[in-house]
Amino acid sequence: MHRSDQVFLVEVRDERSLVQSLNSLDHTPDRRLQDDDGSLQPDGKHTEAFEDDEYGLEQLRRWMQECERTHPKCASLKQPRLPRRVLDVLTSANADRVTLVETINQPCGRYVALSYVWGKSQSTRLVRTTRIDYMEGIAVKELPQTLQDAVHVTRSLEVQYLWIDALCICQDDDFDKDMQIPFMNEYYRGAVAVISASGAADVHAGFLHPQETESNLRARMEGQIVADHVEFGSIPNRIPFAPPDLSCIGVLIVDTEPCLYNYNEEPINKRGWTLQESALAKRLITFPSTGGIVMRCPEGEKLIGEILANPFHEDPAFANLGTQDQLQPSEAESFQKWAAIVQDYSRRSLSFPGDILVALGALALEFQKKDGAVLWRYAAGLWTNSLRKGLLWHVASAHHPEGMSFLPPTRTVSQYHAPSWSWASCEQAIIFRIKSEPELLLFQYGIGEEPEWCAEILDCKIFPQSEVNPLGAVKAGYIDIRGLLIPIQRVSKDSSSRSDGCDVDDITLIFTGDKNQLHTPVFFVPDSNNSLDLVDSSCYWIPLYKARFFGFRGLIVREFDGGRFQRLGFAESKPSSKDLDQFEEQTIRMY
Repeated sequence: MHRSDQVFLVEVRDERSLVQSLNSLDHTPDRRLQDDDGSLQPDGKHTEAFEDDEYGLEQLRRWMQECERTHPKCASLKQPRLPRRVLDVLTSANADRVTLVETINQPCGRYVALSYVWGKSQSTRLVRTTRIDYMEGIAVKELPQTLQDAVHVTRSLEVQYLWIDALCICQDDDFDKDMQIPFMNEYYRGAVAVISASGAADVHAGFLHPQETESNLRARMEGQIVADHVEFGSIPNRIPFAPPDLSCIGVLIVDTEPCLYNYNEEPINKRGWTLQESALAKRLITFPSTGGIVMRCPEGEKLIGEILANPFHEDPAFANLGTQDQLQPSEAESFQKWAAIVQDYSRRSLSFPGDILVALGALALEFQKKDGAVLWRYAAGLWTNSLRKGLLWHVASAHHPEGMSFLPPTRTVSQYHAPSWSWASCEQAIIFRIKSEPELLLFQYGIGEEPEWCAEILDCKIFPQSEVNPLGAVKAGYIDIRGLLIPIQRVSKDSSSRSDGCDVDDITLIFTGDKNQLHTPVFFVPDSNNSLDLVDSSCYWIPLYKARFFGFRGLIVREFDGGRFQRLGFAESKPSSKDLDQFEEQTIRMY
């Protein structure tokens, strides 16, 4: 009998998945699934050996050449329009330097774009006083490590130009920013490849690391699993394993979470600006924190190295917008896609909160081009044709009272970024309550009755800060909305007032009508800590949507400054339609 030291790592969630994992194992250690050229194919993915290439870049270059030569969908990427400025990484007589190039006289060419996390400090950046010096040459060794690695990868790919925002957009020139930021979608879509420094926590961290061999990675994983179990006072499940023909004996280490890659935990996926950079890429090259390389193009994806969890299997569905060509989407489909983007984006951080709409502008422009016919006009992070749906958002820290406790907002909004009715005004992770509404989803596919809306949007007006970038920052905006305007009162929480025993928010709202008071409980999710302090006798509830099984969903608004209204939060309740008949529809303007 042949004995092997082979270790199998198996992800197990239940008994069925264990059986499936065992059945999927290749029982002969030296007979792995192979292509004709000898490259390995775990899980059906084409993974190359590293050979003598320490970082896997030689194989990456061959992939790029094959992609450009043989993929019909990728052929259009060969000669894109160059950004206003790029770095020339190849033609300098001194290999230790790169030069900044103005592209006025050379409109087209092949270039790579870098997507990365700046971090707290980045002293090497283009400003008015460094522009001439950078055009004469920049010493590569003086660049932060992530930028050095980007230069190395670009040269390895034999691409002449590299676009890096910090070195190609003048950082102390607002006019230059306003001129270039609206074209960010074209910059990332036009690049022959976007390098995603996914695992680099800041610009100084770098992302090129020597790749591990298969045997080293397996040994490290076994040690890691053992260490994890020792820390928690238990011993990992180690199961002797042999195929029916007894050709080898191995050990199964059964662990519930062996995957190293986690989309949400990658440093680059915690930053706001980087979402549009990767989502718009036609060809994305990712260097994850797990090591290895993943290249995605319109024809598929390839892996270099032992990546135990393919990053793009963990990514949200919108992550490859740059490779999608959706024709004539419906309004419902477009809203679902945009809502998913906003929910992911809102949980990310920004160094400057005022960038909240600016950093999403390129994706908004992309949607305007593809889905504008069904979404209509862009309105401070929402779209006018789906505005009623778009208004029904709340902060993600809040939970529905049906069996779950309420957590108050964690931030106090101190600066104006958007109208109060826009999710961009609250500076927190948000959830679109209507996104997963069962009745709407069923009706989208022709099942059930048309949803019952209780209010109408009559007008919407947005005033951008810059006419050059109308999809960026805004200085003001309003909507005119017509619906029931129901006065409310704020009283202290009474835990005995609910028979179901569920925890709710720390305030209870009572509807006040001309004939009587409606003591219907209200689930209120304030948009910020400010909102809690502003709930008083000048506040109203506007129901927007009637869900068949969950009551009415709407907004708490407050009147201020002589007939002007502002949103304070999301609220839902279950009054009967008869109780609401005593209130008349009114038109208000919400800022």
